[in-house]
Amino acid sequence: MAGKLIFIGFLLLPVLGQAQSLGDYYYQKEHYFEAITEYKRQLCLGQSTDTDSLLYKIARSYYAGEQRYEAASYLLQQLSNTSTTDMDRNALILLARIYWQNYEYGAMRNVLDYLAREYPSVDRDTVRYIKAWTHIYSAEWDTALAILQEIEWEQSGPLIADIRAVEDVPRKSRKLAVVMSNLIPGSGQLYAGDYRNAAYSFLLVGSIAGSMIWNVTQGAYFVALVKYLFLYSRYARGGLKQLAKRVDKDNIDRIGEYLRSLAERYPKAPEMLTAMQTEP
Repeated sequence: MAGKLIFIGFLLLPVLGQAQSLGDYYYQKEHYFEAITEYKRQLCLGQSTDTDSLLYKIARSYYAGEQRYEAASYLLQQLSNTSTTDMDRNALILLARIYWQNYEYGAMRNVLDYLAREYPSVDRDTVRYIKAWTHIYSAEWDTALAILQEIEWEQSGPLIADIRAVEDVPRKSRKLAVVMSNLIPGSGQLYAGDYRNAAYSFLLVGSIAGSMIWNVTQGAYFVALVKYLFLYSRYARGGLKQLAKRVDKDNIDRIGEYLRSLAERYPKAPEMLTAMQTEP
């Protein structure tokens, strides 16, 4: 048994002899928790003079393990220290990717502005293009168009035309849906494509309305008033609120689908960010 342990020790000796490479070995094998543990051990014991590199590798391992908030925390720690190294550019790019995936477009634009300002080798048009997409996904069409018009790319013209065409994406009218539902319970829901609530509104709200009309024809005005105040107004108002939300969601989905189709036809911002990164 002792001989076997000694043999394993000799096998691991080349790796263990290089403290920095053990964490890298775990990372390459996709053992991210072990890589993070090793990098943190090196950081705590001061086994490396390149603190920025260790902080970046910890963040990179968290990111690979799909723990983006932890990754962002270590990237910010790296960028906020007094030393400035080549790792800072990689940290900014990875931080921008995290903000993109978390839909934090305002924070991402701040990172891109700093990146373009501090690193002259970064292509300005690439940064502008990525920023334009953050405004596109924020529905800030005019701002996106203004940025795209500054880019001297062949693809800018078609993309500008496609962004302007967002206004032509077919959408449903919330006002029309509400009017229809007020006139004939359930018709607005049918218009919005909400068939389940259309049946609910037609049967429940429609039956209450029908019984109110019957009460009025029979002279039971007080009963009709009670039904209106405590039944009809409650269920009809709730149905109209849900209807308005359904129409808004449907319109947002239509625009989102249109934007996704655009994103497939043009260079993808995350891939362009990755291309700017130089791994350690």
